Amino acid sequence: MIFNFLNKIKTHNLAKKKILITKINKNEIIFMKKLIKINLIKFVFKKNNKYVIILNTFKKNNLIFNFKNFLKPSNMKIMKLKNLIRINKKNKFFILSSNKGILTNYELEKRGDGGIIIMYLWS
Repeated sequence: MIFNFLNKIKTHNLAKKKILITKINKNEIIFMKKLIKINLIKFVFKKNNKYVIILNTFKKNNLIFNFKNFLKPSNMKIMKLKNLIRINKKNKFFILSSNKGILTNYELEKRGDGGIIIMYLWS
């Protein structure tokens, strides 16, 4: 699940580790491609049925990103289009899950749709 994948990234972020070695399913691969697209993950390669993920760094080995995990199986937070428009004016960055896939708040505003918040990013 994406929830477990996010928790692994978050623990590596807190421990200031740059390399994460884990098994990933198909849904997590789609999510990982989105993180690569927005430059949160620097590089990924497959080795012995596991993925080696190199997280993006900034300056003296500090991770460039911080995030809050909003995806909890017991409490899903839904964001409507009206709220997305307000957030985009403040230049905040969310990754959401919608019926069209995993998208950022800017992509969802262009499509005119809302979704379930997965994570909030800041630098």
